[in-house]
Formats: sequence, structure tokens, C-alpha cells
Amino acid sequence: MTPTYYTTAELARAAQVTRRTVMHYAELGLLTPDQVTASGRALYGPYALRLLRDLIDLRALGFTLEEARDAVTLRRATHDVSGVYRRDWTRADIPIDDERLRALQVKLRTVHDAYERQADNLARFDRWLTKRFTGGQLPPAHAAAHDPAASHTSEPDGPDPDQPGPATPERG
Repeated sequence: MTPTYYTTAELARAAQVTRRTVMHYAELGLLTPDQVTASGRALYGPYALRLLRDLIDLRALGFTLEEARDAVTLRRATHDVSGVYRRDWTRADIPIDDERLRALQVKLRTVHDAYERQADNLARFDRWLTKRFTGGQLPPAHAAAHDPAASHTSEPDGPDPDQPGPATPERG
């Protein structure tokens, strides 16, 4: 059962990071506790786990700390503490200037477009590695990566390791 509030250690364990990572993001103001006990212990609500995972993912995708901070700030401004989207938010609720919001949008679109271009290739490569090097014993890394309907949407860049014979040239 998911706790109502996470301690720093519980939040770190749930996100599969170190306690120090959570503390570092908190020190930088990227992650703020939802409550602080009388003894000073930080407690994080369930939505903090989503925000922490967002921070980790954004950093892994090459976002700077400032860009990650803006993304989390935007989420906090448009969602309540439980993570439910607030339909009543206004532009005044978002403490980020328009120029930084535009820059964040450009970065998000760039990363999203790159992911879409590579999604099929990554899924195919994962299947090939799993089949060739583990005998198919690894569980799927992501359900969508193994969705047969989604896995053959484009021609591969080179020979399909699962099919004999020459590769068909890619059509543009």
C-alpha cells in the first residue's frame, strides 16, 4: 500500500534513487516537502514521487537543472498537491516568464520529436539484444516497446536481425 506521505528515505526508495539525491533536489528547491513535522522531518505527498521521477527523467534526457526546475514549477502551478490537474489555474499562477516557457516548449518538442523518430528503432534493438544475448529471458522493459502493432511502423535503418535476406531500402 502506498503511504499517504513519504519520508525522504521512502521517497528515494520508491523512485529508486539515493536518499542523498532527494535531499540534493530539495536543497536546490526542485523538490519541496508537502509537510514538515514538529521535529523537522520532511514529508512528501504521493505527487512528489511523480515530480521526482520527472526530474530524474528530464535530467537523463539532457535537460539542465533550470529547465527541469521550470518543468516541475509548471506542473506544481497547474496541478493540486495530489497531482490532479487544476482547471482553474491562470497565467498568474505560473512564476516563469514567457521567454523561459517558450524555450522549455522548444526543448520538450525537440526531445519528443527525437524520441518519436527513434522509438521503433529502440524497440527493435531491444528485442534483438534480448533474443540474441539473453535467450529471450528478460522481461519487457516497456509494454509499448513490445506492442506488435506499434513495432512495425517503419522500415529499419539496416537489416532486420530477425529476418534473413537483404534489407529493403528505406522509403521516405
